[in-house]
Amino acid sequence: MSQVYLKLSLLGLLVVAVVTPSANAIRKSVVLGGKSDVPNVQTNMEVQELGRYCVEEFNLHEQSGKGNVASSIDRAVLNPLTFSRVVSAQQQVVAGLKYYLRIEVTQPDGTNRMFDSVVVVQPWLHSKTLLGFTPVATPIY
Repeated sequence: MSQVYLKLSLLGLLVVAVVTPSANAIRKSVVLGGKSDVPNVQTNMEVQELGRYCVEEFNLHEQSGKGNVASSIDRAVLNPLTFSRVVSAQQQVVAGLKYYLRIEVTQPDGTNRMFDSVVVVQPWLHSKTLLGFTPVATPIY
């Protein structure tokens, strides 16, 4: 009986030894408070709507004369911009969720341009705040 108990104990330790390193590897890949990629951006309707919101807010700020949310906007970009799609997205847990979006827009002349946008969503307050909307110097699709 004691040999069976010993064998089961050794087997249990072996299982723990095998599982623990892989669990640690998974935990290390996600840093608390760090950015993480949003999967399936092209089909994620929530992220696509958030991108549309960013473009609309940018247009409202420009039309109201308040200027851009980010001060370094290229004045060659004319209003209104038209949302095309969110190309990539990352999220970060803050006091809500902070999204870093790469958005493709169509300019009034029909050309496409990429913008980087930062927006914070606080669902419990029903709040979205656009923090930045800046053109990408060299767009990478």
